[in-house]
Amino acid sequence: MSISLAEYHAMQAETMSEKQFQDVVIAAAERRGFLVYHTHDSRRSQAGYPDLHLVHTTRRRSLFRELKTMKGKTSKAQNIWLAALTNAGHDAGVWRPIHWFDKTIERELDQETTR
Repeated sequence: MSISLAEYHAMQAETMSEKQFQDVVIAAAERRGFLVYHTHDSRRSQAGYPDLHLVHTTRRRSLFRELKTMKGKTSKAQNIWLAALTNAGHDAGVWRPIHWFDKTIERELDQETTR
């Protein structure tokens, strides 16, 4: 029995930890010229603020992303922050490991401008 590439990627995405996923995303962003901000210890920070703020060093490009495992759920506070950032005109959203494997993250990082 063989499986498709999409099925293989789905299996990989299911087993990826948030830390592994975060490391991959940060490395990809930095290779593309983004500065990456991540609060390492969020216990003393505002609840719900996205995991990553990515700002490109030469392009008008800024993204706010919450990173979740395939089964992870966003909290009420995270949803409020993401909605507020989006309503204010920022590019904010949630990335999951499957978005790495289906190239969504690469496409979003490579876009020329924000909204």
